[in-house]
Amino acid sequence: MRIIFTYKFIFKFILTLTLLIIEFNVCNLLFASPITYLLRSPRGLLMGDAYTAIADDEYTLFYNPAALGRHSGLSVFVINPDASVTNALSEKSRFENFPQNDPVAIADRMMGLPLHLHLGGTPGVKIQNVGLNLFAAVNTDIELRNAIHPSLDVDYHYDRGFIIGYAATFGGGKVRGSKRKKAKTAGHKTSIGLAVKNMNRQGVNDSYDLFGLRLLNIISNQKSSDITAIRKELGYSKGSGWGVDTGVEYTYFTNRSRFTVGGSILDMGGTKFVKDEGTNLVPKQEMNVNIGSAFSQDFTIVDYTIAFDLHPINRAVDYRRMVHFGVELGIPFLSIMFGWNGGYVSYGAALEIWPIKVIAGFYSIELGGEYRQEEGQRGLIYVSLLNISFDA
Repeated sequence: MRIIFTYKFIFKFILTLTLLIIEFNVCNLLFASPITYLLRSPRGLLMGDAYTAIADDEYTLFYNPAALGRHSGLSVFVINPDASVTNALSEKSRFENFPQNDPVAIADRMMGLPLHLHLGGTPGVKIQNVGLNLFAAVNTDIELRNAIHPSLDVDYHYDRGFIIGYAATFGGGKVRGSKRKKAKTAGHKTSIGLAVKNMNRQGVNDSYDLFGLRLLNIISNQKSSDITAIRKELGYSKGSGWGVDTGVEYTYFTNRSRFTVGGSILDMGGTKFVKDEGTNLVPKQEMNVNIGSAFSQDFTIVDYTIAFDLHPINRAVDYRRMVHFGVELGIPFLSIMFGWNGGYVSYGAALEIWPIKVIAGFYSIELGGEYRQEEGQRGLIYVSLLNISFDA
C-alpha cells in the first residue's frame, strides 16, 4: 500500500502540474522562440533529449536534482570536454566550389545556413545524494537571413559558474526468493531535490542590418581599434546571478529492471543577472518545466533503456515540439542511442574503455517558432577522462 500511495502521489502531482501549465500556455500570448537550456548531456541529446528520468551522469543537476536520490557511493568527473558544431555533411553542396574573394557570392551561399559552435566542460563530484559541478560553456549561433535585405543574427554567450544540489529520499527495498535461489531485490524510492547555482553570463544577442548605418558606424569609429570598444558597440553585456532548480522523482526497481517517473523545474522564475558591464540587458535564463519517464533492464551482457519526455511544458509552443523520445541499447564497452527531439531524429554511439569514454553522433533542434519550421542540424563529440566511481 505504501508503494501504491507514493506512486499515486507523484503521478497526481505531475498530472496536476501539467494541466495547470497547459492552461497557462493556452492563455499565453507570447510568441514562441528557440528553446535554450543552460547545459545538455551529450548522451541525452542523442536520445532525443528524453533525459529527465535518466540523468545519471555528470549532467544530473542540469536536468533534475531529484535524480541524485538514485546515486550511491562516490563518483568523480575529472576531465569531460564536449563540443558541437553545425553538421556540414548535411550541407556539403554549399561548400563545393566555394567562391573566393566575392562577398556577394559568399553571402548567397551562406544565406539561411545556421552556423553553430559549442564548447563546454562540467567537472564535478557526487557523494551519495549530494552533487556539485563546476561548468563553463561557450555558445555561438550566427545566421544570415533575408536575401533582399540581409541581416546577420548573432547569439554569443559564455556561461561559467557552479551548481550544487541535494536530494532527500524516502522508501526502501526488500528481498525476494528463497535461500536456495539467488536473492532478488525489489523496492521503491521517492526523491525530492533542490539545486542552487551561481553563474556569470557574458555575450551578445542582436541582429545587424548589413546595409544599415549601425555596422558602418562601428567599423568606421576611431575607437573601434580597441576590441573592448567594438564589442561594447555591438551590444556586449556581462553580469552574474543566482538560480534555483527543483524536482521530484519516483523509482520502482528490481534487480534487473527499473521504472522511473519524475519532473523538474529548472531556473525557477527565470534566472536573472545583475549587469556588471555593457549597455544591453544580460539575457536571463528562462524557466523550463519538464516531465519524463524511463524504463530500463540490465541482463549483464545486454541492457536497454526507453525514455519519454514532455518539455518544456511551460512554454507557449506547439505541443509536438515538447515530445522527446529516446532508446539506448548497450553491450559491454559500447552503447548505441536513437531519439526523437521535438520533430527531429538523433542518433549516435558511446564507447567506454576506462580511463576514456567517447560519445559522438548527430542531432537537430528547432530554431524557429513553429513545429519543424527551421532545423538546426548539429554534430557532437564528448570525451571523458579519468572518471572514477565507487558504489556504497
